[in-house]
Amino acid sequence: MNNRLSAAILRFQFLLRYFIFWFIYFLFVKTVFVLFNWQFAKELNLHDVLGIYFYGLKLDISTSTYILIFPFLLIFAGIFFQSKIFRIIINWYTYTLIVIVSFLVIVDMELYKYWGYRLDTSPLIYINTPKEMIASVEWFIIVKQLIILIFLTVNTIFFYTFFINPAFKKLLTGSWKEVLFYLPLFAFLVIPLRGGVGLAPLNTGTAYYSRNEFANHSAINVLWNVGYSITESDRLKNPYIVFTNDEAKKEMSSILMPNTKASIELLKVKHPNVLIIMIESFTAKLIPALGGLDNITPCFNKLVHEGILFKNFYSSGVRSDKGIVAIISGYPAQPMNSIMKFPDKTQTLPFISKDFQNCGYFSAYYYGGNIDFVSMRSYLTIGKFNKIVSMTDFPTSEYNTKWGVHDHIMFKRLLKDIDTANNPFFYIFFTLSSHEPFDVPMKTVIPGIDIDHKFMNSVYYTDSCLGDFISKAKKTSWWNNTLIIITADHGALMINNTPAYEPIRFLIPMLWTGGAINVKDTTITTIGSQTDIAITLLDQLKIKPQKPYYYGRDILDSSNRGFAYFAFNNGFGIITDSCKVSFDYTQKRIKFSTGVGEKSVLRKGKAFLQLLYDDFMKRK
Repeated sequence: MNNRLSAAILRFQFLLRYFIFWFIYFLFVKTVFVLFNWQFAKELNLHDVLGIYFYGLKLDISTSTYILIFPFLLIFAGIFFQSKIFRIIINWYTYTLIVIVSFLVIVDMELYKYWGYRLDTSPLIYINTPKEMIASVEWFIIVKQLIILIFLTVNTIFFYTFFINPAFKKLLTGSWKEVLFYLPLFAFLVIPLRGGVGLAPLNTGTAYYSRNEFANHSAINVLWNVGYSITESDRLKNPYIVFTNDEAKKEMSSILMPNTKASIELLKVKHPNVLIIMIESFTAKLIPALGGLDNITPCFNKLVHEGILFKNFYSSGVRSDKGIVAIISGYPAQPMNSIMKFPDKTQTLPFISKDFQNCGYFSAYYYGGNIDFVSMRSYLTIGKFNKIVSMTDFPTSEYNTKWGVHDHIMFKRLLKDIDTANNPFFYIFFTLSSHEPFDVPMKTVIPGIDIDHKFMNSVYYTDSCLGDFISKAKKTSWWNNTLIIITADHGALMINNTPAYEPIRFLIPMLWTGGAINVKDTTITTIGSQTDIAITLLDQLKIKPQKPYYYGRDILDSSNRGFAYFAFNNGFGIITDSCKVSFDYTQKRIKFSTGVGEKSVLRKGKAFLQLLYDDFMKRK
């Protein structure tokens, strides 16, 4: 009995040691990476250096846990079967991993000097041309890295063999009672694998914390990054190729023609403050002025008559991460991927926040939920926002929704911060209360227990919060000098269960209001998209962007003929003045069509998606 108890303790000790071994290894190679790239590291301050280890903890713990799973299963089997083969398998599993991971480490630390991002699946692009790949590297670099690889591998194996492996040598079979301990323990491993118990699973953006890009990149676990990029970017070829590159460019050039005329001026202030409010799932189905239901958004309906409503305005995708990028960077949604999940790609995008900062604006982003959701933190950090406010900036007593902090609390905080903000400011607030499960903190106004009525009730709540915010904002000193843009991150499936391929699913409101506008109760009928917001806004303020917003056009340019693109799961849609059409690549057929010129518009849409995906794949 004592022997079995001793074996049970040794079993657990080995698993704990094994996990700690890999965790320490990743901390060590993180340090090696920083020192190896000293030309970047010397610019770091103490906060950045400490942040590399602190903010990288979740990725290091998750990676160590993934590695632990296989030994855990063999140790579990050892409760019932005593066999040396288990120890041999675990040892060779570990030795093999040490060699593979150490190889990735030495390749990553060298490539970073040239690529400026951590190792992912990119080298697979060159796997069919090994001679050319090797030819691009000088021989002394290969020798140097091989020496480092041998030194790192040998010493790591030595450490494992003499300090970790001995804990496994004297294991005996155990009692079936140990199962009661190991099964819950195995289930518990899900927590470190996901990076916690929150709704948002772990992603590369979790490690982003600094305005210094090298600090953010250093915090990333290279093995985790390679694995993540494999799972998230399983295509190395463009699946949407229909035309030659020249043919596709010719088709697309006719729909993305540059602006040729000056914008209609809607502002009476030269350099106004700008506040963009993105309301979660704020579909046109609930806006009477856009053909939607009445009595769901009474506050917004009133604001329509106090501002400028863009009546034919569409979201770029069906998810928040795609809508945010479309608004801030003017970059369209992809059918099967989200560029926000790839910091190495998003760092190549234009950012309206950077453009405003170049003109002396103070920028901030507000979101009541987990800022690590879908790599939001990394994206916003790359966008150089001066301040990011999320659920962690509030006491846990105010986490009054499954997603975080409800909208009325966030609007209150936003109003308080703006009252003391540096002028001019550029703020973005992304609401969350109208996200499922729609558990809003108010007495039910729209009765019903089905999902549609719960959704409408949640939108009513957020609309009331918006109305309260605007009424208070009108009494402030900054109101007359501020432009407020109200729109959505995307449309909604709810209300009649609209199929993803129908344009109404993507029709959303965009309203310009605030004391800085010079017209009211006005409607703009030009077809537009979220990707047009940045360039339209910059043109109004006469701000020249740092990088071109290639996919956006000024909606207020009278030469704009109207165009909107949207993406759904493995499909796309195109809206023009003459036709609306959507195409599904899975079924390889048109799913929706109305108007005239279907064939021509469809060709343009296929060309658009082909070049967009090429652009997505090439961005580094």
